[in-house]
Amino acid sequence: MLLISLLVLFLEAVTVAILFALHGQTQETPSAHSVDAGMILVPLLAIPGAFVGAVLSLLLVIPTVRLSDALGRRFGGREAWWWVPAVAATGCAPLGAAAAWTGYLGPIEAVTAWCAATVLLAVAGLVTRVARKGLFGPIALWGTLGVLSIGVLGLMALDFGLVDTYAPPVVTRASMVGDWTDGEGGTLTLAEDGSARSVAVGDPAIDAETAEGMERCTGEGTWTYDRGEGDWGQTVSVTVPECGWGDDDPWEVGGDEGRVTVYQYIGDPDSWNLYTLTRGHA
Repeated sequence: MLLISLLVLFLEAVTVAILFALHGQTQETPSAHSVDAGMILVPLLAIPGAFVGAVLSLLLVIPTVRLSDALGRRFGGREAWWWVPAVAATGCAPLGAAAAWTGYLGPIEAVTAWCAATVLLAVAGLVTRVARKGLFGPIALWGTLGVLSIGVLGLMALDFGLVDTYAPPVVTRASMVGDWTDGEGGTLTLAEDGSARSVAVGDPAIDAETAEGMERCTGEGTWTYDRGEGDWGQTVSVTVPECGWGDDDPWEVGGDEGRVTVYQYIGDPDSWNLYTLTRGHA
């Protein structure tokens, strides 16, 4: 039962990772290469992932199966498969409620997380429930084919345009002229003549978790727009001597057609913490 549970949890984890990666291609993301960079770390997660899977199997999956069978015998006279999703839903409910109560997730997000956790636990429990000798190989084979099919179909949907992938809006130098604000009192003004003025704009080079409390700078300098190659290559370089800003720290273009933004990473780019300026009022 433990081996079957580990296998199913592994297949579920890979499936969820693929779905998240595919979904991320349709959302506004800070970099087109973030998913590619993250995939490099996948092999390094094998050992800790196996440990986590074993813990989840022993604490959640197998107890769910045992409790479901016991409830079936107690109230129905025999074991019944439908007790597994019922127990899974009941067991995951406190986690969703706690996430909503503490404000970690909104009500809709908490319900979605509860439903997703219920499905994952129920599927793992249903397959583990019928664990027997010789079942590991077929599950590994068909499960792998299923996961690969999901990935291939998802990529085909993106490549053939059945699902729209995200790309930053294509802008021009003229469209970047104007005031850009962080919504916290910081304003960056880009003038038509190439001059730039910063008023209390935060310095993204400061390693901070959020833009709050960042060192802010006021000064005057220049700016340039680089079209780059492709939608993701657009940058705005702002040079302000008082702030120490130069061409080495350009602002990248993000947002969408109705809400163009420029942003820089705060601290480590892998953290995905962004300091964003939006046209007019943020």
